[in-house]
Parts: sequence; structure tokens; C-alpha cells
Amino acid sequence: MSATDFEPLAEVLRRNGLAGKREHPFPNDGWSGASLTTLSRGSDRFVMKRDSLARDWIAQATADGPILREAWFAAHGPALPSPIRAPYLGVGIDGDEFGILMPDLTGVLFDWDTPISVEALDQVLAGLAMLHAYPWPISGELDGGPWCPLRERLTLICRASLERPGPAHDAVGDRILPGWDAFDRRVPAVVRDLIDSLGRDPLPLLDALGELPSTLIHGDLKLANVGIERDGTIDLVDWQMVTVAPVGVELGWFLVSNVASLPLQPGDVLTRYNVEARRQGHDEAGLGEWQAQVDAAILVGLLLRGWRKGADADAGVMLASGVSAVDDLAWWSDRALEAAGRIL
Repeated sequence: MSATDFEPLAEVLRRNGLAGKREHPFPNDGWSGASLTTLSRGSDRFVMKRDSLARDWIAQATADGPILREAWFAAHGPALPSPIRAPYLGVGIDGDEFGILMPDLTGVLFDWDTPISVEALDQVLAGLAMLHAYPWPISGELDGGPWCPLRERLTLICRASLERPGPAHDAVGDRILPGWDAFDRRVPAVVRDLIDSLGRDPLPLLDALGELPSTLIHGDLKLANVGIERDGTIDLVDWQMVTVAPVGVELGWFLVSNVASLPLQPGDVLTRYNVEARRQGHDEAGLGEWQAQVDAAILVGLLLRGWRKGADADAGVMLASGVSAVDDLAWWSDRALEAAGRIL
């Protein structure tokens, strides 16, 4: 696939009645380097996401390009099972950038830093389980996509990636490394060494994940990328790190990236997901041995965001679940050692 497989962005705008419409800056908390603007057509509002390999450090760090993964997924990705929706309206080329047009979901997407209700959490988990349980034809729709490489996803912002020269170091090293310092101070040395070792050589974790069944996962399921429409449709945006992997990878990031929003503790969230996954038909054949998925989620979660847990513990944060960040970090540390003993 090449850029010639995408139409000019001007044609996407024309087809959606937006030709010549003024674009306005759209403030957001994204940090990849992509820019967002808003456009209006009468009372309808739209968001334009402009991105390129040259400006997006996450794309660079995850072996993306020259066709950006999200642009490919928006234009050519597999159809998603209801009620999940990737709300893309069109993708086009504008110079060296891709433009991705979406409806403005302000008021639909969750606020990343605001606690959600247990009811809303259950809706999200049900939709997530449906996505994961869908019988994707591995030799069909999921075969050959430009999926995010698992090694690069898991080590994206680990200490080793932030310390060596590269896009992650340049973009967020100064911001995140102090959190890793806090993590290293606050966890037992054996936990510090475990996570540091996996960051420098993730092969043992990758081998363990390779023993588990895989499915299509969103790859960046923070709640700021999730919204529930009035009709029950679940919108998932920002498929930049979409990939095929065990559900433990999705669940690990979901747990650690949403601690400011999740009203329940990690073990409870995992249990509720598992109940829903079984109800959706994602049985042992689809999930593999559940404890192994849980163990994977714990190790993946700490590898991806142990830095934030260290920073929150230093700051004395009280999480949305009602547990202190100090106690939460202790829970994750204990579970990480147990998980490593079982699957590594």
C-alpha cells in the first residue's frame, strides 16, 4: 500500500460538505505530535486529525509508516462488531500529512481524569469483551495488517527506551524518567530489577505472550479514547497502536492508564471483564488459561506505566477506587512477583 491508495484530503472535505470551511484549533491532551482542529457544517461539528511520520514520535517509536497505521485502519481496517465503532468519516492525503476526519465527540468521550460510574465501566468492559471475543479470521481480516509490533508497544516508555537516544527519549524522557526514579525508590529491589530487566530485554515476556491466544486489540484503551453514545454505541478513537495480541496486553494498559477514573480496584475490574468475556463466548479456547492473562496484564501494566505509579505514590495521590497510590503500588509489586514466577 502507498499514499496513492488514499484520495486527496480536499476530496474528503468536499464529499462531507466541508470544502472551504475554516479550521479552528482543538485543545486536547494528546502527546504524540498529531494536531487536531474542528470544522462545522451547520450545527454539525467535526474533528480533523493531521499526522505524519515526521511529526509523530509514537509512530516513529513503534515502527509505523510510511502509511500511518491509524490512517490505514481508518480506511482499510476490518469491520468492527456492534456496538463498537471506530468513528472515521474519511482519510486523505495533504502534502506529507494524513488527514483523518471524525465527528466531534466532545461530551461523548470520557474525561480521562474524572471517575466513571460502575455502570459505565461495565458497559465499556462489555464492549471490550465483544471486540476481543469476535471470531476474527486470523488468515483473513487480521492477516497482513500493519499492526503495532508488540516489542515496541510494550517497551515504548520503559526506562531503557527513555534513556537511549531515540524518539521517546527526545519527546518525553525528561517528563517520565523522574517517575521511573520514584518507582525504583518505592518498590522492592527485586521488583525494580524485574521491570528494568523486561524493559531492556522483553523476550521472556514476549515468549509468555506467544503462548496465549491473540485477538484484535485497540492497543491504547485509555478512557479518553472511549465514549458511549445514547443508543449504546461505544466509540473507540485513536487506533494508532492497534495490534493483534493476547487480551492481557489490552487489560494491563487499561488498568494502569485509567487509575484516575476506575471506580474499582484492578482485581475487581479484571474479574468483571472475565465474567463478561465468558458471557460473550470468549471461553478457554479464546482466552487461554485466565490466570496467565491476568499475569500478563500485571507485568505489561507495570512495564508500561510503573513510572506513573511511582510518581503518584510520591505525590500521595488517592485513586478513584478509594485506595492510596502507595497501597496500589504495593499491590502491583506483589502481583508482579507472583506473575513472573508463573509465566516467565
